[in-house]
Amino acid sequence: MKDNFSKIASEYAVFRPGYPQEIIDYMVSLTPRTEQALDMATGNGQLAGKLAVYFDQVYATDISAQQIENAEKIANITYSVQPSEKTDFADKQFDLIAVAQAIHWFDFNTFNKEIYRIL
Repeated sequence: MKDNFSKIASEYAVFRPGYPQEIIDYMVSLTPRTEQALDMATGNGQLAGKLAVYFDQVYATDISAQQIENAEKIANITYSVQPSEKTDFADKQFDLIAVAQAIHWFDFNTFNKEIYRIL
């Protein structure tokens, strides 16, 4: 996946629109457990911040260290720089995996295999 947003990370954080609460509520309703969630391609962490209200621990990944530097720091969010197609997470670690607006950048075949492994 190409890093398209590092050069504009600070502007991205300011101008990126948020997500409606109804979407968050719907996603949370889909999972019976709320221990661990993963926000892949988190950008500046907008979705991760919303999920942190409902999950004990949220992990948020992005390929751009600059994007993560601009993310809001919340106690139960752990940020890391890694591609969504190959992560260092354990098998079956997550109760919910979310990708807000980046899935079109992924290599679908490797991404799908990774999701099945860690969900």
